[in-house]
Amino acid sequence: MARLDAETYHIPVMLQECITYLAMQPGGVYVDGTLGGGGHTAAMLSVASDASRIFAFDADEKAIEHCQVRFAEELARGEASRLVLVHANFDTMAEVLNERVAQHGHAVNGILLDLGVSSFQFDHHHRGFSFRHMAPLDMRFMPEGETAADILNSRTEPELAKIFRDFGDEPQAWRLAKAIAQRRQLARFATTADLRDLVIQQIPPHHQPKTMARLFQALRIAVNRELERLESTLLSMIPVLAPGGRIVVMSYHSGEDRVVKNVFRGNTDTLNTITKKAVEAAPEEVYQNPRARSARLRVAERRA
Repeated sequence: MARLDAETYHIPVMLQECITYLAMQPGGVYVDGTLGGGGHTAAMLSVASDASRIFAFDADEKAIEHCQVRFAEELARGEASRLVLVHANFDTMAEVLNERVAQHGHAVNGILLDLGVSSFQFDHHHRGFSFRHMAPLDMRFMPEGETAADILNSRTEPELAKIFRDFGDEPQAWRLAKAIAQRRQLARFATTADLRDLVIQQIPPHHQPKTMARLFQALRIAVNRELERLESTLLSMIPVLAPGGRIVVMSYHSGEDRVVKNVFRGNTDTLNTITKKAVEAAPEEVYQNPRARSARLRVAERRA
């Protein structure tokens, strides 16, 4: 099986599909809500007219700094630049757009959200996002709030099992939750190695990499309250969309996809679902980029 290392996370998933579904129009206002390494933003710029404007958001300051360099030529155009980089997370995206777009009499014509882990989270090993690198069990996107270690050391067995099951689709959720509760009585969890060693003790070798990936994903989602924030973000984006404007969302596990599907289906008075079923990556792309295997793309359009 191909190794899911940081390099694969530099490759935007279903790039052409995302751009096609955005259906960008000359002079439109578009949003990349998950800037990361800038792959989707670059593709959006490649088809955007001179009169278009693209707002690219990321809570990660390192991502913003990287893209300031990557898009230096575009940004150097000043007021004529089509690109605006915004250091902010999901929670403030609608507020920023209302302030910088809606109050000037405009509306957003398209929004793209890629919910996968960005390359910067994997590249900055000290954050503890990857089980492949020794680091504190932190996993926070922003510097405030509880860490992954806090969750492992304080939550009850049922609470841990629910996190692993709901956010990681982990079949051994209860077994691992029990083992964690027993282990922390002897020593508190502090590093990625602590959790990795527990998985090695509890899970057969051929299942260990996938189990570790699921646990780290589940903890990251819990630490950052990603599903709650995703739902509130999607709901807050609907009013800022222009009639005919589209929201394109790519998720990577069943919990995320369920939230997207439910928001789209629960707002049929204002949204028309374009993708009746989630779009999956072509086999050729999965072969080139194993991360694409779990990607699910859904699209909705604001009704007139």
